[in-house]
Amino acid sequence: MLRRTVLTLALMSSAFAIGLSGPVAAQDKKVDTIAVVPLALGHPWWVRAEEGAKRAAEELGIEVVFTAPEREDAARQVDVFNDVINNGADAVVIAAVDPATLARPISKAIKDGIPVFGFDIGAPGTEAIYTASGWEAVSSGTNIAKGLAEEIGGKGKVAILTGGLGSPLLAKRQKAVEDTLAGYPEIEVVGVYASDNDFAVALGQAESVLQAHPDLAGFASVVTTGVPASVQAAVNAGKQGKVAIWGVAMPKQNAEAVKKGWTKGALALDPGQMTYLGVLMAHRYATAGTLPAEGDDYAWAGKPVIDAANKMAYVPDTRLTPENIDGYGF
Repeated sequence: MLRRTVLTLALMSSAFAIGLSGPVAAQDKKVDTIAVVPLALGHPWWVRAEEGAKRAAEELGIEVVFTAPEREDAARQVDVFNDVINNGADAVVIAAVDPATLARPISKAIKDGIPVFGFDIGAPGTEAIYTASGWEAVSSGTNIAKGLAEEIGGKGKVAILTGGLGSPLLAKRQKAVEDTLAGYPEIEVVGVYASDNDFAVALGQAESVLQAHPDLAGFASVVTTGVPASVQAAVNAGKQGKVAIWGVAMPKQNAEAVKKGWTKGALALDPGQMTYLGVLMAHRYATAGTLPAEGDDYAWAGKPVIDAANKMAYVPDTRLTPENIDGYGF
């Protein structure tokens, strides 16, 4: 059974279609509705995403339909996509369960003058016009390293935690961490430890690092398992709050550590801001034919990092604090 969230008020605008040469203005028409189609419904991640869609709708004065299958199902998602098109959506923002299955429907929608944008994982390999995502590798790696360096006063031993060594995204984030830390001559990187994103492995590695380097100043993690693993290792060693811990992180998983000050550098991706950005991008394109550019301001979503070559816009990282941590349900 499908769920819909509808917010009302109308806005006059123009619609555009994508051709081989890029955005081409179509016949002016009234844009009333943008449909947002996540992977599924019900999970706290998508609940937060829906909040972002609602916020965008209220600010824009348009109608947003937030709908998807109850569970991830590629065939059912195609049905949902076709339904929102047939019901008059003027643009669609989607996270595709299986991009290949949606490639033809997305192509047809765009040719028919209905812009399709991605959010979260987007719809890679399709003709989706642009995707709103987060945790951009270089900027997040730089933020992790800068924050850690500042907390430890620009000196001391640091360990880097990663997931799988074969991941291009993690390698790019790791390189950004290393490049940034290289700018601090008194910081020594004692090693890079790969856990394949397994918490138990990451915990064991963090504990071993603390045993080998009792004077360790901090951990930098490029995967979400690293922050809670580092925190637990520090607690086990009686060093909670005494070792700086920075990295990408999930809010609920690290709520206690954030509130107690055991990590001051948990950087989250807010799916609400991501979805909000996707709706605003689709709206700006539908009404003005504009695509995201570096320096563009998207209000609540801030100034995204733009990767024009890959048609990606990344919301800035959100640093979790005792004041904001309870606002997240995921």
